Amino acid sequence: MPLINIRPFELSDSRDVLEIEEAIFNEPNPLLYQVMESLPAEGFIVAECEGVICGYLVGTIFMDEARVLLLAVKENFRNRKIGTELMNTFISSIQGRANMVRLEVRSNNLAAQTFYFKMGFRFIGIVKNYYKNGDSAYIMVKPLDRLTLFL
Repeated sequence: MPLINIRPFELSDSRDVLEIEEAIFNEPNPLLYQVMESLPAEGFIVAECEGVICGYLVGTIFMDEARVLLLAVKENFRNRKIGTELMNTFISSIQGRANMVRLEVRSNNLAAQTFYFKMGFRFIGIVKNYYKNGDSAYIMVKPLDRLTLFL
C-alpha cells in the first residue's frame, strides 16, 4: 500500500486536478475552476501518492451542514483507500462545526454509491435531471452526531 499524503490544494496542483476531472467526469465543471481561482483556506484537499496527485476532494460548510461537492481518484489508484483518506480528512476538519455531511451522486454510479454507503452515508432523496446530460442524482447524507435524525 503506497504512502498517501493528504494536504491542502495549491495552485501548482491545478493541471493535475483538471486532468483527473476530465478523465473521470468527461465534462468540465465550472465549480472546480471557481474553487481553484478563489483558493479557499479549507475544504479543497489533494492526495499525493508515489509523488503524483492521485485524487482530490472539494468540500464546504454552510451553517451546520457540510457538503462534499467533488471527490475524484485517478482510476489506476482506486481501491487503495485514497477516497477514504480524503473523506476522513475532510470530515475531521469540519467535526464539531457540522451536524451532517451531504453529497449528490449519479444515480447510475453504483461504485460511488457503494463507497459512500461504506463510509456511513444513506440515501434521502433523488434530484431528477441534476446533471447536464440529464442524469439524476441521489442525495446522500451522513450524520455526524447522534442528535441528527432522519425519518
